[in-house]
Amino acid sequence: MASESKQREFLLEMLDLRKWFPVKEQGFIGSKQVANIKAVDGVNLAVYKGETLGLVGESGCGKTTTGKVIVKLEVPTTGQILYKGQDIYAFHTKEDEMHFKRNVQMIFQDPYSSLNPRMLIMDIVGEGLQIHESKMPKSQREEFVYELLDKVGLEDYHALRYPHEFSGGQRQRIGIARALSVNPELVVADEPVSALDVSVQAQILNLMQDLQKDFSLTYIFVAHDLSVIKHVSDRVAVMYLGTIVEYGHNRQVFTNTSHPYTVSLMSAIPRPDPRRKMKRIVLPGEPPSPINIPSGCRFHPRCYKSDGKKCVKEDPPMIEIEPEHFVKCHYPEV
Repeated sequence: MASESKQREFLLEMLDLRKWFPVKEQGFIGSKQVANIKAVDGVNLAVYKGETLGLVGESGCGKTTTGKVIVKLEVPTTGQILYKGQDIYAFHTKEDEMHFKRNVQMIFQDPYSSLNPRMLIMDIVGEGLQIHESKMPKSQREEFVYELLDKVGLEDYHALRYPHEFSGGQRQRIGIARALSVNPELVVADEPVSALDVSVQAQILNLMQDLQKDFSLTYIFVAHDLSVIKHVSDRVAVMYLGTIVEYGHNRQVFTNTSHPYTVSLMSAIPRPDPRRKMKRIVLPGEPPSPINIPSGCRFHPRCYKSDGKKCVKEDPPMIEIEPEHFVKCHYPEV
């Protein structure tokens, strides 16, 4: 398994990625920085071409910020993001920059605020083509938009309507069509179904999986719902307070769960069969503030395995507990 993965192609790599937001205090003579919100704090991850990498964790753990840094909506504080081996924040030519922006797209969480209410759907979906295929005739661009709308389950006449005329599920289909309009290689999906009804969620997830095959896409799928992540992901990375605490293949993370935080998340998944119920592990307190991250293991204040000594003083290394299954913990479940 390990040797097979080493032969696979890395499409994107995150190397010691950090994104800190300054906290400023206003005074009589201006403002001064007093702290940092450490939204992303030392993330190391690789994404293989053609896979779906699930990024999961509680609200506020840094998942969305990671996605925004990948698509260059936020600039990292330190660290690197390599796309096909090239640092995306060190492009030398406009052509390289445009090539990256065309090949890495994002589907946003909120289908209501992510679409311009003053634009027709034809213009929303076709805007990327106007930028990246400026010489394409208008008639050809419109024909391509109609084809895309058909692929995401919408009709031709929908192209001449405005966003407010659509349901949440339909708007998310439009957002997906917009992301695919420039034929990207990598799509960062930021909780694309969390704002939708459960019945609509299943339709969108199935649609995204079908489109992945049709367009040869690679996904980074951000979510807080482990059931969704289990359904769509090839590999899973669990995030807590700005860093990755466990990652591995879907089967490894879900059947051989190792980090106490991941174990607690798994215990909260509803199970229809009462004989397969896990004992619910309720974590004490709330996640610490990303302004004041705990010493040692950042999970130790809430961890049922903390020894109160080593866990408090030493930040655990990321260790490989089985081939391609990594955990950041002094006392992992084995």
